[in-house]
Amino acid sequence: MKAARLHAPGDIRVEDVARPEPGPGQVLVQVMAYAPYGTDVGTYLNRGGRYVKSYPVGIGADFSGIVAQLGAGVEGLAPGDRVSALALDHCGACANCTKGRHNLCLDPAFRTPVRQTCCEEYTLVSARKLAVLPDAVGFEDAAMLAGPVDALNAFRRMRLEAGQRVGIVGVGAMGLGAVAMARALGLEVVAIGGSGRRSDLAGDLGAAHLFPIAAHGERVSERVLGAFPEGLDAVMETTASAWGMDEAFAVAAPGARVALTGGGDLPVSNWQIVERELEILGVKAGPGQVDVLEFIARGDLSLRPTITRRFALDDVAEAFTLLAGPQARDVGRVIIEIGETA
Repeated sequence: MKAARLHAPGDIRVEDVARPEPGPGQVLVQVMAYAPYGTDVGTYLNRGGRYVKSYPVGIGADFSGIVAQLGAGVEGLAPGDRVSALALDHCGACANCTKGRHNLCLDPAFRTPVRQTCCEEYTLVSARKLAVLPDAVGFEDAAMLAGPVDALNAFRRMRLEAGQRVGIVGVGAMGLGAVAMARALGLEVVAIGGSGRRSDLAGDLGAAHLFPIAAHGERVSERVLGAFPEGLDAVMETTASAWGMDEAFAVAAPGARVALTGGGDLPVSNWQIVERELEILGVKAGPGQVDVLEFIARGDLSLRPTITRRFALDDVAEAFTLLAGPQARDVGRVIIEIGETA
């Protein structure tokens, strides 16, 4: 089968490799669509040496496909089922998993996530990670679940209700997913950041207030506070960058809830958190995959308007050159078409 393999930072090649066989609890999925996002670009470039320790290695996390073969002991799935996969595996039996919070699995075996690869014609997936697609959900929508799933977890943890306002810092792949999820929940969105076309895409998804930047790293918080002098009561940071963290806390109102998806040290001290009575929430993916699929099936959520380019698997090097280069500022989502997605 064909599979993309990284041989060094920025060196991705499509090669012929052996088709894998599913072991106990595993499912072999024929990949239909793969949608790279920020983590994939970080892996492609191996930023800071934190993503890849040895080469060659596969790539990809957010995808959809068709069940091709079941391993021993797999129940509830059948060959031919259309599926999407979560990023994180889990035990399915611990206290958190049984309460539906499998993104916080307590089993030590799942504390360090196993790297998923999907930029290939077939991939092995733990059966626990898969959700069967509703008939109304296409492969492309199902390949872009990471952003909406994270955001649904964040908004629920922030106890947001329809009509309330939320600031979303960053409008890359994860941020656009958060904008779409917020609008599906009836939230008023303040989209912060985005150079080139990306801010416009957030507007296309329904963001009511747009604060674009002219260049990467430009501070925009003063403009946001000019429009909302009291600050924002809820902020979700989606970039996991120093810039995004600075902006998120700069626009947060006293008593605000700030949801973080990653990043380094906080730009506020403990005393500043106390003085402002900030509520800081960590967001580790989310357990709402099936819920997001239902939003898509009902027509309440779609990221298809953000798709800028589609590439064949053989052209994956061109796709990543685009995503990692200066033209990325005008790119929303990219789809790698590996099977027939129509």
